[in-house]
Amino acid sequence: MTPPLPPNNTPENGTPDIEGAIRLLQSEDVQLRQFIAYLLGRVGDARAIEPLIDALRDEHVGVRGAAANALGAIGDNSAVPYILPLLKENNPQLKVWAAYALTKLGHDRFDLIVEPLGSKDVLVRRSAILALEQLGDRRAVEYLLPLQDDHARRFEGDTTIAEAAAKALAHLGYNVGRLPPRS
Repeated sequence: MTPPLPPNNTPENGTPDIEGAIRLLQSEDVQLRQFIAYLLGRVGDARAIEPLIDALRDEHVGVRGAAANALGAIGDNSAVPYILPLLKENNPQLKVWAAYALTKLGHDRFDLIVEPLGSKDVLVRRSAILALEQLGDRRAVEYLLPLQDDHARRFEGDTTIAEAAAKALAHLGYNVGRLPPRS
């Protein structure tokens, strides 16, 4: 039996197991690949750049989007030529995350992030809101404010578009009057 990892799920020296996470990008479990790609971006370790670039060709659009998000978060411009083709994909959520990554990497495609806010598809609008929140760009405020009355949800029990927009606005330092001021 393998001994359990310490409470923070890192090896005993306190650093994340990047190599182990990279291996999980090859998992047959799509949700796991998507989650790992996202986490690799949060960790920001340069060893993940090439495997994440490879993940941009994953068969599942969610994995490709998470890989683009992660590459934008890591901030290495060598990923730009691999992300650019994603803008030509038919999936609007994938375009949002490609535009997010390119904008993070200094190739401003803010217009392609805010454009889907007018989509009829709730999932697409939610992706655009999340990308704007993660981007942290105050230009987003004027695009998020009109969403305050959008009560659409992805599924029962989910937050509304208006609630997601309010959260993003609060993250950007804008108080829409329903949330306490950020300290």
